[in-house]
Amino acid sequence: MQVSEVMSKSIVFADISDSIKKVAELMRDHDIGSIPVCDNGKPCGFVTDRDIVISCVADGNSLEQPISEAMNSEFVTIEHDEDVTEAVSLMGAKKISRLVVVEEEKPVGIVSLQDLSLNINSPDIKSEILTEIKQ
Repeated sequence: MQVSEVMSKSIVFADISDSIKKVAELMRDHDIGSIPVCDNGKPCGFVTDRDIVISCVADGNSLEQPISEAMNSEFVTIEHDEDVTEAVSLMGAKKISRLVVVEEEKPVGIVSLQDLSLNINSPDIKSEILTEIKQ
């Protein structure tokens, strides 16, 4: 089974020049807690609602600063046509719960441990996913 078969396809992403406030509004309006950040249409970072709270709000920083001040530039992508077992392996190796799915370097979706656990029927892979979630 390919990643494209289980990923969330309605992707919302921020531009690197967007303000922290604008990205927070995107998260609110789309009821999401994390969002890829792109520069010229290519992923360059990832930001969560927690990143915004911890690195900006709690420190009293301006919400008009660019999202690049809050994003994590260390993120992991996976090609849309990769096998889901590769997604599970990447998440386990990197200790993360989401991957940005790309096609020709452009973001086309997000795949999470939850997406994988809900859509995979293999007991062995499900066991591996549950192990990753517990860690």
